[in-house]
Amino acid sequence: MASSGIRRFHGLIGGKANMPAELPPQAERATLTPVPDEHAKDRENPFDGLPSVQGVIEQSRAPEEQAKEGRPKSPEGTDSRLTPQSLPSSAYPPSDADAHSQMAMGEPAPRGFSFSPFLPVTRFCYKFVGPQWSQPLATAFFDANKIYNRSWDVYYIWSDHYHTGRPTTFVPEHQLQALIDEINEAFPEAHVSLTEELREDGLVVDLDSLPDELRPLSLGRTSSRDQYDLLISTIPYPSQPTSTMPNERSLQAFKDMIDTMVELGKAKSKAKKKANQQVAVQRRQEMSKQVSRAQRYLGLLPQKKSELLSDMTNLTVSPLDLNSPATQPFEQDVIIIAVDVEAYERSPKTITEVGIATLDSRDLHSEVPGPNGENWFKHIRGRHFRVAEYKNLRNHEFVEGCPDKFRAEFGTSEFVPKDDLPSMLTSCFHQPFSKRNATHTDSTAEEKRTIVLLGHDINQDITYLHSIGFSVLNRSNLAEVLDTATMFKSYTRDNNAASLGKVLYHFDIDGWNLHNAGNDAVYTMQAMLAIAVKAAAEIGSDEAERRVGEVVSQTPLLTIPLDTVADLITRDRQLEKRTADAVELAKQKVEDEAEGWSLHGDEEDGYGATPLTEEEELESKQNANKKPVFGPPRPGLYTMGGVLLDV
Repeated sequence: MASSGIRRFHGLIGGKANMPAELPPQAERATLTPVPDEHAKDRENPFDGLPSVQGVIEQSRAPEEQAKEGRPKSPEGTDSRLTPQSLPSSAYPPSDADAHSQMAMGEPAPRGFSFSPFLPVTRFCYKFVGPQWSQPLATAFFDANKIYNRSWDVYYIWSDHYHTGRPTTFVPEHQLQALIDEINEAFPEAHVSLTEELREDGLVVDLDSLPDELRPLSLGRTSSRDQYDLLISTIPYPSQPTSTMPNERSLQAFKDMIDTMVELGKAKSKAKKKANQQVAVQRRQEMSKQVSRAQRYLGLLPQKKSELLSDMTNLTVSPLDLNSPATQPFEQDVIIIAVDVEAYERSPKTITEVGIATLDSRDLHSEVPGPNGENWFKHIRGRHFRVAEYKNLRNHEFVEGCPDKFRAEFGTSEFVPKDDLPSMLTSCFHQPFSKRNATHTDSTAEEKRTIVLLGHDINQDITYLHSIGFSVLNRSNLAEVLDTATMFKSYTRDNNAASLGKVLYHFDIDGWNLHNAGNDAVYTMQAMLAIAVKAAAEIGSDEAERRVGEVVSQTPLLTIPLDTVADLITRDRQLEKRTADAVELAKQKVEDEAEGWSLHGDEEDGYGATPLTEEEELESKQNANKKPVFGPPRPGLYTMGGVLLDV
């Protein structure tokens, strides 16, 4: 039967030759199918066939090891310390053993744990790490929301006992420490740690001492920025304070803690803001000192501190009597020289006009200044030099020049060849200092007078003069440089620069034919006199306070759009609080901007006095012989072409 069946099969396939090749013995055994046992499944170990624990660990490490082997080497010359040795592929997974993960939303934080304010934690690499490591750590752990892509147990405080603009969030200290451990593992040489200084600054806080009504509440666990923002949006607005009020001491400690958290989370720290404010104050004080120094040169202010100590019964300076001559000594009997330069608008290196105005302080002795110093204006000597080669050039595109309109009461324009202009300017800085109807010969012994240079936004004029070979700063008898633009800022308590025309308008001085170099030099001298005299006449009056009030009234308190304000009005409690906060912030800003302008009480400038100590007396004597240096850095003694500069 078997053989006949095989013959039939051969017939069906077309003969024995079409039979498939025989399999090797081992293959035949491999293809054998075991006889199924109905009871085998019951006897099978359920863990058989699963990989071992060590196998799982090795398998999880395989991608990391492959990444290490395939990681490109650091380019030659780069600091290998700035490359992390290894970065975590994910954050710590939530653990049911973690007590924080079992807390329901709104439940008070457990005691016995320290916490860290979350906002400073998200900026840890920028605020608490040195600049060498700041960016590498940011790239590896913080930027692109990496800092949020971890498991954080978030708690919050938003209490009506002390309202803030938004909730203050916290995370457990041990989770911050876990982050720091990972940072140190990836960057061993960074040596990041929670120092005692950081703890004292408020990066780690112990909240156990807070009463129950002030304790932080659980918000939940997050592992992404979206989850965090969603949880924050669910926090209810602070309700009315509970009937149980904390005692005053606990409430004050709570407020101090919240203030510390808020400041710590700001991108610009309070210390940095204070430092910037101090720099601004010092800058304003320097501006104000220009006014007081000009007043001393003009006999409007005592020269030194000791002048106020002669009579201890009167330690203040009286306002200037405009109808009486200046009562104080004219410090150093200076020669004040104002300069102004006009250049051709299409070629700024082409100097077309130079104006010089000179005022000898000796001419003002026993002379009544009058309102805004107008009686002193007649002693100003004006000069207007026009470069002969450029007499046909006239500005008209950006400003309307008027080189041919030098005011007759100031003087007469003088045409000077370009090459002779430096020597003509040099003569203005020597006797007779542009004095009319006066001559000076080489045989006459020249008195070395102290010179004060003056200008309106003068740095550009100094640069122009140097470009034609006249270095106005290389003078041994130059005391300092004054700038009417700076002086006017001090007088008006305004940080914004004002044009010369605006300064003249403020003091009701006729400013005809501006942008003529000769006119502008004279106007600059008149502006300086007006500022110095008017400020001296207003000492102790309400006028200075009125100017400060104008600054306050012009400062916007709120920058919220009107439609937004209309919407906020319906939320009365929030609006009142937020408006009060905004007004307080604006007031503080105005006070900060006003600080430093007034020099009342500044002994150095004669507005107040106290007896000098021995150290101050010694320092004063040592500084007496030092020559002050003002203005931009002084150039060399020769031009690029080798032309000797005037000195």
